[in-house]
Amino acid sequence: MTGPDDDLDRAQYLAWSRTWEALGHLASVRPQRLSQRLVEFFEGLCVQLEPTHTLEIGAHEATFSRWAADHLPTAHVTAFEANPWVHEKFAAELAPTRVDYLNLCVGPVTGEIELILPRRVVGGGRRPLESKLASLHAHTRAGDEQRVMVPSVRLGDHLTTLGDDDRVVAWIDVEGAIGMVLEGSGSVLDRTEALVVEVENQTMWEGQWLDVDVAAHLRGCGLIPVARDVTPRSHQYNVVFVRAGLALDPRTAEDAAHVVRRPPKQQDTAGR
Repeated sequence: MTGPDDDLDRAQYLAWSRTWEALGHLASVRPQRLSQRLVEFFEGLCVQLEPTHTLEIGAHEATFSRWAADHLPTAHVTAFEANPWVHEKFAAELAPTRVDYLNLCVGPVTGEIELILPRRVVGGGRRPLESKLASLHAHTRAGDEQRVMVPSVRLGDHLTTLGDDDRVVAWIDVEGAIGMVLEGSGSVLDRTEALVVEVENQTMWEGQWLDVDVAAHLRGCGLIPVARDVTPRSHQYNVVFVRAGLALDPRTAEDAAHVVRRPPKQQDTAGR
Protein backbone atom coordinates (compact mmCIF):
# COMPACT_ATOMS: atom_id res chain seq x y z
CA MET A 1 0.00 0.00 0.00
CA THR A 2 1.38 3.40 -0.94
CA GLY A 3 1.14 6.51 1.19
CA PRO A 4 0.57 10.15 0.21
CA ASP A 5 4.31 10.80 -0.23
CA ASP A 6 4.66 7.79 -2.54
CA ASP A 7 1.71 8.95 -4.63
CA LEU A 8 3.22 12.43 -4.84
CA ASP A 9 6.59 11.02 -5.96
CA ARG A 10 4.88 8.98 -8.67
CA ALA A 11 2.86 11.97 -9.84
CA GLN A 12 6.02 14.07 -9.92
CA TYR A 13 7.84 11.49 -12.03
CA LEU A 14 4.91 11.10 -14.44
CA ALA A 15 4.65 14.87 -14.84
CA TRP A 16 8.39 15.07 -15.60
CA SER A 17 8.29 12.11 -17.99
CA ARG A 18 5.24 13.34 -19.91
CA THR A 19 6.75 16.81 -20.24
CA TRP A 20 9.89 15.29 -21.75
CA GLU A 21 7.78 13.12 -24.03
CA ALA A 22 5.91 16.20 -25.26
CA LEU A 23 9.20 18.04 -25.81
CA GLY A 24 10.45 15.07 -27.78
CA HIS A 25 7.46 15.24 -30.09
CA LEU A 26 7.77 19.02 -30.45
CA ALA A 27 11.43 18.70 -31.41
CA SER A 28 10.39 17.49 -34.88
CA VAL A 29 13.17 14.90 -34.82
CA ARG A 30 12.78 11.24 -35.65
CA PRO A 31 12.58 8.94 -32.60
CA GLN A 32 15.76 7.13 -33.66
CA ARG A 33 17.66 10.43 -33.63
CA LEU A 34 16.26 11.34 -30.21
CA SER A 35 17.46 8.00 -28.88
CA GLN A 36 20.89 8.58 -30.39
CA ARG A 37 21.04 12.01 -28.76
CA LEU A 38 20.24 10.40 -25.41
CA VAL A 39 23.09 7.93 -25.96
CA GLU A 40 25.45 10.80 -26.76
CA PHE A 41 24.33 12.67 -23.64
CA PHE A 42 24.99 9.61 -21.48
CA GLU A 43 28.35 8.99 -23.10
CA GLY A 44 29.32 12.58 -22.34
CA LEU A 45 28.42 12.06 -18.69
CA CYS A 46 30.53 8.90 -18.60
CA VAL A 47 33.58 10.71 -19.97
CA GLN A 48 33.06 13.46 -17.40
CA LEU A 49 32.67 11.00 -14.50
CA GLU A 50 35.72 8.84 -15.36
CA PRO A 51 34.15 5.68 -13.87
CA THR A 52 36.18 2.80 -12.50
CA HIS A 53 33.51 0.29 -13.59
CA THR A 54 31.01 0.21 -16.43
CA LEU A 55 28.20 -2.34 -16.42
CA GLU A 56 25.96 -3.33 -19.31
CA ILE A 57 23.17 -5.63 -18.17
CA GLY A 58 21.18 -7.26 -20.94
CA ALA A 59 24.07 -6.48 -23.26
CA HIS A 60 23.22 -8.47 -26.42
CA GLU A 61 26.00 -7.32 -28.80
CA ALA A 62 27.43 -5.03 -26.04
CA THR A 63 27.18 -1.74 -27.94
CA PHE A 64 27.69 0.46 -24.86
CA SER A 65 30.53 -1.70 -23.55
CA ARG A 66 32.37 -1.52 -26.88
CA TRP A 67 32.12 2.26 -26.71
CA ALA A 68 33.29 2.27 -23.08
CA ALA A 69 36.27 0.06 -23.90
CA ASP A 70 37.37 2.58 -26.53
CA HIS A 71 36.67 5.80 -24.62
CA LEU A 72 37.08 5.03 -20.90
CA PRO A 73 40.62 3.63 -20.63
CA THR A 74 40.71 3.37 -16.83
CA ALA A 75 37.34 1.60 -16.43
CA HIS A 76 36.81 -2.12 -15.96
CA VAL A 77 34.20 -2.88 -18.63
CA THR A 78 31.72 -5.70 -17.95
CA ALA A 79 28.84 -6.81 -20.16
CA PHE A 80 26.29 -9.37 -18.94
CA GLU A 81 24.25 -11.40 -21.45
CA ALA A 82 21.91 -14.09 -20.11
CA ASN A 83 20.83 -15.67 -23.41
CA PRO A 84 23.37 -18.42 -24.25
CA TRP A 85 22.59 -18.25 -27.99
CA VAL A 86 23.20 -14.51 -28.08
CA HIS A 87 26.41 -14.87 -26.08
CA GLU A 88 27.68 -17.56 -28.43
CA LYS A 89 26.95 -15.31 -31.41
CA PHE A 90 29.08 -12.38 -30.15
CA ALA A 91 31.66 -13.94 -27.79
CA ALA A 92 34.40 -14.49 -30.38
CA GLU A 93 33.94 -10.99 -31.79
CA LEU A 94 34.33 -9.44 -28.33
CA ALA A 95 37.16 -11.69 -27.11
CA PRO A 96 40.01 -9.44 -28.39
CA THR A 97 38.50 -6.31 -26.83
CA ARG A 98 38.65 -4.91 -23.30
CA VAL A 99 35.04 -5.97 -22.74
CA ASP A 100 34.55 -8.71 -20.14
CA TYR A 101 31.59 -10.34 -21.92
CA LEU A 102 29.89 -12.77 -19.55
CA ASN A 103 27.20 -15.35 -20.26
CA LEU A 104 25.55 -14.53 -16.96
CA CYS A 105 22.07 -13.41 -15.96
CA VAL A 106 21.91 -10.58 -13.42
CA GLY A 107 18.89 -11.23 -11.24
CA PRO A 108 17.51 -12.10 -7.81
CA VAL A 109 19.67 -15.18 -7.09
CA THR A 110 23.25 -16.31 -7.38
CA GLY A 111 23.30 -19.77 -8.92
CA GLU A 112 20.87 -20.70 -11.70
CA ILE A 113 17.62 -19.19 -12.91
CA GLU A 114 15.04 -19.83 -15.61
CA LEU A 115 15.24 -17.54 -18.64
CA ILE A 116 12.12 -17.23 -20.80
CA LEU A 117 12.44 -16.68 -24.55
CA PRO A 118 9.18 -15.78 -26.33
CA ARG A 119 9.37 -17.55 -29.72
CA ARG A 120 6.20 -15.98 -31.04
CA VAL A 121 4.32 -12.89 -29.83
CA VAL A 122 0.69 -12.35 -30.84
CA GLY A 123 0.65 -10.43 -34.11
CA GLY A 124 4.28 -11.20 -34.96
CA GLY A 125 6.36 -13.86 -36.67
CA ARG A 126 8.50 -16.56 -35.11
CA ARG A 127 11.55 -15.22 -33.31
CA PRO A 128 15.01 -16.82 -33.42
CA LEU A 129 16.68 -18.04 -30.24
CA GLU A 130 19.20 -15.19 -30.46
CA SER A 131 16.43 -12.57 -30.41
CA LYS A 132 16.73 -9.62 -28.03
CA LEU A 133 13.40 -10.66 -26.49
CA ALA A 134 14.32 -12.71 -23.39
CA SER A 135 13.38 -12.13 -19.77
CA LEU A 136 13.00 -13.57 -16.30
CA HIS A 137 9.29 -12.81 -16.68
CA ALA A 138 6.79 -14.33 -19.12
CA HIS A 139 5.58 -12.04 -21.91
CA THR A 140 1.87 -11.24 -21.60
CA ARG A 141 1.30 -11.78 -25.34
CA ALA A 142 3.56 -14.73 -26.03
CA GLY A 143 1.91 -17.44 -28.09
CA ASP A 144 4.91 -19.75 -27.79
CA GLU A 145 8.00 -19.66 -25.60
CA GLN A 146 11.14 -21.59 -24.72
CA ARG A 147 12.55 -21.82 -21.21
CA VAL A 148 16.16 -22.53 -20.36
CA MET A 149 18.18 -22.63 -17.14
CA VAL A 150 21.11 -20.19 -17.17
CA PRO A 151 23.83 -19.16 -14.69
CA SER A 152 22.81 -16.14 -12.65
CA VAL A 153 24.22 -13.74 -10.09
CA ARG A 154 22.96 -10.99 -7.85
CA LEU A 155 24.77 -7.81 -8.85
CA GLY A 156 25.73 -7.22 -5.24
CA ASP A 157 27.39 -10.65 -5.15
CA HIS A 158 29.35 -10.02 -8.35
CA LEU A 159 30.82 -6.66 -7.32
CA THR A 160 31.91 -7.19 -3.73
CA THR A 161 35.10 -5.12 -3.63
CA LEU A 162 33.81 -1.65 -4.47
CA GLY A 163 35.46 1.01 -2.34
CA ASP A 164 34.84 4.65 -1.55
CA ASP A 165 36.84 5.77 -4.58
CA ASP A 166 34.96 3.60 -7.06
CA ARG A 167 32.50 5.14 -9.49
CA VAL A 168 30.04 2.99 -11.45
CA VAL A 169 28.03 3.78 -14.56
CA ALA A 170 25.51 1.28 -15.93
CA TRP A 171 23.22 0.52 -18.84
CA ILE A 172 20.30 -1.79 -18.03
CA ASP A 173 17.99 -3.25 -20.70
CA VAL A 174 16.45 -6.45 -19.37
CA GLU A 175 12.99 -6.70 -20.93
CA GLY A 176 10.78 -6.15 -17.88
CA ALA A 177 13.10 -7.73 -15.30
CA ILE A 178 14.68 -4.52 -14.02
CA GLY A 179 13.00 -4.89 -10.62
CA MET A 180 14.87 -8.16 -10.08
CA VAL A 181 18.15 -6.55 -11.11
CA LEU A 182 17.75 -3.53 -8.84
CA GLU A 183 16.58 -5.50 -5.82
CA GLY A 184 19.68 -7.69 -6.06
CA SER A 185 22.11 -4.83 -6.55
CA GLY A 186 23.18 -4.56 -2.91
CA SER A 187 25.56 -1.65 -2.39
CA VAL A 188 26.39 -1.30 -6.10
CA LEU A 189 23.77 1.42 -6.57
CA ASP A 190 25.42 3.38 -3.75
CA ARG A 191 28.50 3.69 -6.01
CA THR A 192 26.54 4.30 -9.20
CA GLU A 193 26.88 7.85 -10.51
CA ALA A 194 24.80 7.54 -13.68
CA LEU A 195 22.77 4.90 -15.47
CA VAL A 196 20.46 4.37 -18.41
CA VAL A 197 17.45 2.11 -17.95
CA GLU A 198 14.86 0.91 -20.43
CA VAL A 199 11.40 1.17 -18.85
CA GLU A 200 7.79 0.63 -19.82
CA ASN A 201 4.58 2.36 -18.74
CA GLN A 202 2.37 -0.61 -19.64
CA THR A 203 2.59 -4.17 -18.37
CA MET A 204 4.15 -6.29 -21.12
CA TRP A 205 5.76 -8.87 -18.82
CA GLU A 206 4.11 -10.66 -15.91
CA GLY A 207 5.17 -9.15 -12.58
CA GLN A 208 7.31 -6.40 -14.09
CA TRP A 209 8.08 -3.04 -12.52
CA LEU A 210 6.68 -0.11 -14.49
CA ASP A 211 8.50 3.18 -15.05
CA VAL A 212 7.11 4.75 -11.87
CA ASP A 213 8.26 1.76 -9.80
CA VAL A 214 11.78 1.98 -11.20
CA ALA A 215 11.93 5.73 -10.61
CA ALA A 216 10.72 5.33 -7.01
CA HIS A 217 13.36 2.70 -6.24
CA LEU A 218 16.17 4.72 -7.79
CA ARG A 219 15.02 7.86 -5.99
CA GLY A 220 15.43 5.94 -2.75
CA CYS A 221 19.01 5.24 -3.82
CA GLY A 222 19.71 8.92 -4.46
CA LEU A 223 19.35 8.79 -8.26
CA ILE A 224 16.99 11.11 -10.14
CA PRO A 225 15.94 11.33 -13.82
CA VAL A 226 17.45 14.04 -16.01
CA ALA A 227 16.61 13.02 -19.59
CA ARG A 228 14.59 10.50 -21.61
CA ASP A 229 13.90 9.68 -25.22
CA VAL A 230 10.77 8.90 -27.23
CA THR A 231 10.70 5.61 -29.13
CA PRO A 232 8.44 4.23 -31.86
CA ARG A 233 6.91 2.01 -29.17
CA SER A 234 4.95 4.55 -27.13
CA HIS A 235 4.90 2.33 -24.03
CA GLN A 236 8.69 1.91 -23.90
CA TYR A 237 11.52 4.43 -23.52
CA ASN A 238 14.98 4.98 -22.03
CA VAL A 239 15.80 7.23 -19.07
CA VAL A 240 19.08 8.61 -17.74
CA PHE A 241 19.34 8.79 -13.94
CA VAL A 242 22.17 10.55 -12.09
CA ARG A 243 23.20 11.55 -8.58
CA ALA A 244 21.55 14.71 -7.27
CA GLY A 245 24.83 16.64 -7.27
CA LEU A 246 25.38 15.94 -10.95
CA ALA A 247 21.75 16.76 -11.75
CA LEU A 248 22.18 20.19 -10.14
CA ASP A 249 25.23 21.00 -12.26
CA PRO A 250 24.08 23.59 -14.86
CA ARG A 251 26.17 21.80 -17.50
CA THR A 252 24.08 18.67 -17.03
CA ALA A 253 20.85 20.56 -17.66
CA GLU A 254 22.33 22.28 -20.71
CA ASP A 255 23.60 19.02 -22.18
CA ALA A 256 20.32 17.24 -21.42
CA ALA A 257 18.37 19.96 -23.21
CA HIS A 258 20.20 19.11 -26.44
CA VAL A 259 18.39 15.75 -26.48
CA VAL A 260 15.11 17.48 -27.34
CA ARG A 261 16.38 20.57 -29.15
CA ARG A 262 14.68 21.53 -32.40
CA PRO A 263 16.88 21.51 -35.51
CA PRO A 264 17.75 24.93 -36.98
CA LYS A 265 15.05 26.24 -39.32
CA GLN A 266 17.41 26.30 -42.27
CA GLN A 267 18.33 22.63 -41.80
CA ASP A 268 17.08 20.28 -44.49
CA THR A 269 14.22 18.33 -42.90
CA ALA A 270 15.37 15.19 -44.74
CA GLY A 271 18.33 15.05 -42.36
CA ARG A 272 16.27 15.00 -39.22
